Amino acid sequence: MRHRRRKALSLAAALALAAGALTAVPGVAAAAGPVTQIALPVPDVVPSGLAAGPGGTVWYAANSGGIGRVDAAGKVTEYAVGPNSRDLLGIPDAMAAAPDGSLWFTDLSTSVPRVGRVDPATGASTLYELPTTGTVSFRNAQVTGITAGPDGAMWFTGRSSGSIGRIDASGTVTAYATGLVPVELTTGPDRAIWFTTNGGTIGRLDPATGAVASYPTPNGRNGSPVMGGIVTGPDGDLWFTEPGAGKVGRIDPVTHAVTEYATPVADSMPSGITAGPDGRLWITEMAASNIASVDPLSGAMREHPLPATLSAPARIISGPGGHLWFTEPGRGLIGHLDPAAPPAGTRNPAVPPTRAGSSPNGAARFMNQCPAGQICQTQVTTGGSVKIGSFEQELPAGAIRITGYIGEPDETGDLVLKPPVTGRQLESAPVEVPGGLIGQLPLVGPILGKTPAAMWDVNRLTVTQSLAGPIHVSLSGGLGAKASLNVHLNNQLLGATCVIGPIEADLAPAFRTGGLAINPAMSWGAAQIAIDAPVAVPAAKGCGPFGILDGVINQMMGLPSPASENSMNLTGIISLAAGINPSNTPETAVPGPAAELLEKARTPVAPGALPAAPRKTTVRVAPR
Repeated sequence: MRHRRRKALSLAAALALAAGALTAVPGVAAAAGPVTQIALPVPDVVPSGLAAGPGGTVWYAANSGGIGRVDAAGKVTEYAVGPNSRDLLGIPDAMAAAPDGSLWFTDLSTSVPRVGRVDPATGASTLYELPTTGTVSFRNAQVTGITAGPDGAMWFTGRSSGSIGRIDASGTVTAYATGLVPVELTTGPDRAIWFTTNGGTIGRLDPATGAVASYPTPNGRNGSPVMGGIVTGPDGDLWFTEPGAGKVGRIDPVTHAVTEYATPVADSMPSGITAGPDGRLWITEMAASNIASVDPLSGAMREHPLPATLSAPARIISGPGGHLWFTEPGRGLIGHLDPAAPPAGTRNPAVPPTRAGSSPNGAARFMNQCPAGQICQTQVTTGGSVKIGSFEQELPAGAIRITGYIGEPDETGDLVLKPPVTGRQLESAPVEVPGGLIGQLPLVGPILGKTPAAMWDVNRLTVTQSLAGPIHVSLSGGLGAKASLNVHLNNQLLGATCVIGPIEADLAPAFRTGGLAINPAMSWGAAQIAIDAPVAVPAAKGCGPFGILDGVINQMMGLPSPASENSMNLTGIISLAAGINPSNTPETAVPGPAAELLEKARTPVAPGALPAAPRKTTVRVAPR
């Protein structure tokens, strides 16, 4: 049966490309082909899951953002996802389309495991919090995979809870015990639920009885992540990825025979997988920034380069226009390509593992800004406001970014955030001040700021920031930073030297998700944060020729001003990882506390004793 099924496929088998050993940190590919890439407003949001929506749209879930939609013209619209019952934000991850046209996504936050339903007409989300008590539940779950089942309901994985879940349109949730740690799942040709596990096996759940079978793979539990995506192939086999081992596998649903194929590029970290419209299987290579395809007849593999490395392509789907659509969380992009004309050129090399013999490294772009082995971080604002005296300014997304790596303590005893190897430590986009200079005048400013005079170039006012000293980092009792900032008032009359500062800001970001949680499929951690910091603000200086306008600016803005009158209320995203740039630096040892923080975030919740199948629990969940 299996051989007859394969003979029905095309007899043309693609030759596998020769594998090459690669040791250098990769740069930008020089000969990438026709890949369309759509930049997200803030690249740090970590786009992960994808689903095709109505009207040629593609929807995505972002770990450090919300839900987004890309329309047929490539326009991006983003929608917030509400907090959970603990008033914490979630971590949207996988997505799938339901038979009724709605979009569903998972929330891999361990604080309150959830799944959500998105109305594609409005972008509004309805959230369902999953049960965490009882013999079979979603306690300790990171809900990572979701798919439409054979019965019209949505099925999802509960990872460390050991459960697979089912939810129907009424909000009725059934938790099925598996005795395993399920990662991703799909509906098989036999109408059973097939899933990959963290134990290196392929599982099968019978929806009718709850019975679970588990089939070992030759690779076992080598590498990390052990298992990735799974999909039913055009040949009727179940195809899956093994990111940690650099392999793509298949299992016959009848004989349960397993065959594995190594990717031509070593340590490429194959992750997402989908069946393409051309009869091939298509795979993302997270550590190599390639999109690969496999001939199901022969297992021969082709690899196609993305325009730049460090894109870390994750999930992939067959979507609008007959194209393959995929997320690129390493650069904050949504990409798509035509499988009939994939990108040509030399395939990208893989990012080397962090150390010899360790797991593949699906690195993001920011990680190459820091020396190899050092704790690298980048923070970007996504909104908020700054109040200085009588002046208050809303900040657009992406207004401020701080990047660097954690170095040794200086004479203060605090760790120092060192400037990155490449790029600037502080990037400050000019923020336009509504009403310009005259809009800041006491009493009449709000009126004059709306008159034609406010449009004159001489009235235009923008604000930027610069560092007035080193940034100090504290890791005791939580993550904190102290920064000395200068605020620049940019205006023709004020000249290029009008500065408010230095402002000594004590910044202690609060994790809006309850902590730094790392997606098990990613090589870095990212989390939404909030900063609420009172700051004392000194008088402005250097405004106008020889500072003759200092007094005017200080009177207009009420400066100097005590900390009780000023504040920085910001939202943002912090990303943390080990740097990968091989540049030589005087400091080669990773500071202990920082390394411990990252390692703790990367350590999954131990599953403990998992209930064995067949057992299940059904509850009705009220939507939020």
